Amino acid sequence: MPPILNAQGLSKRFGASPLFEGISFVISERDRIGLIGPNGSGKSTLLRILAGLVFPDSGDVALRKRTRLSYLQQESQFPPGISVREVIHASLQQASIPATEWEARTGETLGRTGFEDFDQEAEALSGGWRKRLAIAEALVQQPDILLLDEPTNHLDLAGIAWLEELLQQAPFASVIVSHDRYFLENVANEMVELSRVYPDGFLRTTGTYTTFLEKKEDFLHAQGKRQEALANLVKNEIAWLRRGAKARTRKSRPASARRMS
Repeated sequence: MPPILNAQGLSKRFGASPLFEGISFVISERDRIGLIGPNGSGKSTLLRILAGLVFPDSGDVALRKRTRLSYLQQESQFPPGISVREVIHASLQQASIPATEWEARTGETLGRTGFEDFDQEAEALSGGWRKRLAIAEALVQQPDILLLDEPTNHLDLAGIAWLEELLQQAPFASVIVSHDRYFLENVANEMVELSRVYPDGFLRTTGTYTTFLEKKEDFLHAQGKRQEALANLVKNEIAWLRRGAKARTRKSRPASARRMS
């Protein structure tokens, strides 16, 4: 089975500074990838590139045929006066879902998300319920890949537990940018960290966040050994050059000067 998404050689810069360069990876069935990295490493930008909302400076993103992709941005905002039901209908229309399926999908998805009143105004919801509605807006399209940027923002503990269970049981793949390490520990089955300390610009590991930390520690230990060996090599070469320089200086002095000394 080919991967759902194949990203090759992605690079993006703003001004003179590159966010990342030459990033390549694939997303396969039921991957739940936690995407982390230092501030400014380009996590959200990479997510938007995968979603097709931002173009990379180089590289490309290839989706398997008929793949449906949904994207959840960090902040959930809705136009004034639009109801919860209308938010979901608009999402279904955007995904070209036949109108005959709208009510069934709306009821099923909003029910799973915990909504009871479908006619309440979306913008009047609390931050946590706006986040739930944004998640429902993405889920109702029945994506093959769900991209989530800080999905636990504004969610209470019950909401986070609900989202963890939803993603653990989901039939789709997901890529999750999050600073919530406990959430990643419970959800991710793969981890990717964007950082220039890695030769490829990122480190990808299979397993939980804890497993990632162990493998990162191994990498940094090996990197430290390599740096130490390189430093010793440079030190030895400098010493060798200095010894050679002194020998050459003595040899290059005229015979008369050597006799005078």
